Parts: sequence; C-alpha cells; structure tokens
Amino acid sequence: MPLRAAAVLTMALLLHATSATPQATHRHHQPAPDRQRHESAPKTTLQPAEGAAIQIITPKEGQVFKGDAVPIEFTMTKGKRGEHVHAYVDGELMGMFKTTKGTLTGIKPGKHTLELRIATTDHNIELDATDRVSFITQ
Repeated sequence: MPLRAAAVLTMALLLHATSATPQATHRHHQPAPDRQRHESAPKTTLQPAEGAAIQIITPKEGQVFKGDAVPIEFTMTKGKRGEHVHAYVDGELMGMFKTTKGTLTGIKPGKHTLELRIATTDHNIELDATDRVSFITQ
C-alpha cells in the first residue's frame, strides 16, 4: 500500500475510533523525512457538491502566526453527502475535522496555502465544496 494511502487509512481509522471524544475532532500526521512538503494536492476528481459548501473564517488571507500551530475555523454546510473536512497545507493532507474549529500543528516557517475540502463518510470522496487561503508562519 503506498505511503499516502496508508497514512490516510490510518487517519480515517483513528478519526472513527475516537470520534466520541471532543479531542478527536482533529488528527494529523507528520510527513516522512524524505517526502516533500510542497507537493500538489492529490489529483482527485471532486464529486458534485450536492448542496455542500465551506468557507474559511480563520486564518485570514495573509495572516501571520508565530510558531508552528495554526488555528482554523470555518463554516460548513454538509449538503446531501458531506460528513467532515479534509485540511490540506501546501497540498498535503494535514488534518480531518468533524467540528468547525481546530488547530493544525507542525507547520514550518514560511508562506503556505490552506485548502479545506468537504469529504464523505468513507474518506475516499471529496466534494466540489472547497475554500483556500494563504497564511504565513514565523
């Protein structure tokens, strides 16, 4: 099984196994040292939104954060099939959220792009309900 698929599967299992606890709304992984952090988002075909929509509230465009933790907040309309949100930083899956607030950690200093995508229960389908914003960590 490719590393990315194994990481996503592990995250999915962790998310579902602990979804009853408030702390379980966010899971992320650290990339293997030999993987590039700035790879592009997976070349998946987004499925029709079917009423799903998302809008990033935090971070604001160009916002600067000190340290490696970036709080995120967003509004989400799940539509017919949406269940949770996948958070990508510079094209790499860094977290999954069932609530509309959380924190991404391990973000290296520099300018980054956050993209949020609404996903279905099975984690394999992402809907054409996305939003993007750039931010900076120091």
